[in-house]
Amino acid sequence: MGNKVLFLFSKGVSHIGTKLFTFALSWYILSETGSGLSFSISLLVNYLPTIIISTFVGYISDRIDQPNRILVLCDIVSAAVCILPFLHLGLASVYTSIFLLSAISAVFNNTIDTHLTNLDGLDGVQSLKKMASLTQFITASVNIAAPSFGGVMIRVFPIQTFALINMASFLLSAFGELFLRFRPRLGKETPRVAELAQVKPGAFLRYLFRQKELRTFLLGDSLGNFCFSAGFNVALPLIVTVTLGISSSGYGFISSSAAVGSVLCALVRTKYPSKTEFRYPFLKTGGLGLSMLILALTAWFPYHAVWSVAVLCILKFIVGWLAVDINIQTKTTLQIYVDSSYLGKAFGVSTSISYILIPLSLILGGMMAELWPAYLLPAISGSALIFALCLLKLAEKNS
Repeated sequence: MGNKVLFLFSKGVSHIGTKLFTFALSWYILSETGSGLSFSISLLVNYLPTIIISTFVGYISDRIDQPNRILVLCDIVSAAVCILPFLHLGLASVYTSIFLLSAISAVFNNTIDTHLTNLDGLDGVQSLKKMASLTQFITASVNIAAPSFGGVMIRVFPIQTFALINMASFLLSAFGELFLRFRPRLGKETPRVAELAQVKPGAFLRYLFRQKELRTFLLGDSLGNFCFSAGFNVALPLIVTVTLGISSSGYGFISSSAAVGSVLCALVRTKYPSKTEFRYPFLKTGGLGLSMLILALTAWFPYHAVWSVAVLCILKFIVGWLAVDINIQTKTTLQIYVDSSYLGKAFGVSTSISYILIPLSLILGGMMAELWPAYLLPAISGSALIFALCLLKLAEKNS
């Protein structure tokens, strides 16, 4: 129990500092430039390292038995990156900080996902599911609290203060990780497993796509992220502010609803873990497509001060719930069914493929929003996601 608490404490402390720091960096970009393009560049800079290096990071994770050193090193290097705003505060240092922290985070997260099954104190599938749910609960809770505190603090303290807080959180997290205990990894020692543990990224990617179930996970996540990034993440702020003209207080309620849904889902799954099968969650991902269609209808109907905000709050709550539920099911499914000898590679490849279309989605969504009414973007994206999932389900049955 103490080992699990130490793990959650280290991850929570690290995430608090990171969330505050990234909030401050985003605010700096918007306040200094007032440019949506500059902000979009920061999103692109944040995604690129994960897309590029995740596949190769998996090879590092698969070659280590005690991940403490990698985790501690990641936190120490992240703390060092926080020194940049002290040396020079400008767009160059902000973009560099975002890029480097994202790259380090890709290594950290892959190592955690790969070795969580061997954390001392986790016994069996149900214990693994509960730990994944508790991790999501901490993440979602911080996502609620950090922007609220950050919005107050940014009025009083400079960016360097947030960098100092983040530096301290990384060092405290590193100290806790020194004492984490992991059991030796026990892979299935067969010739095929030994071969897969050594293959190069291109060959391993081909192997994953030849596996029917894994192929469905990879394609489903990629299509889901592509459609949802444009159809909801880009469209919702435009619909709220431009199409409906909802006040800032209403927008605040809407934005926080997703985090509330995420927290409640994580709590429920901690108490009642969902059944894990080696199957892609078609219905839950389809729920995200349906949510986009409802968003389009909400924007198309005449605005009502109470009902429009209420519907969008419920919609964001559902989206927050589904996002956490899908994430828990996807990660725990891979951790349970993929052999530990090449689990890091599987997570690395799946992360890269899942994220690879997001930058394109953000760019296309922004361009479409300039040309078409905002409600068309979620209508097209939601319909496309549901249609793609139906084709994917049909292809899975016939393969």
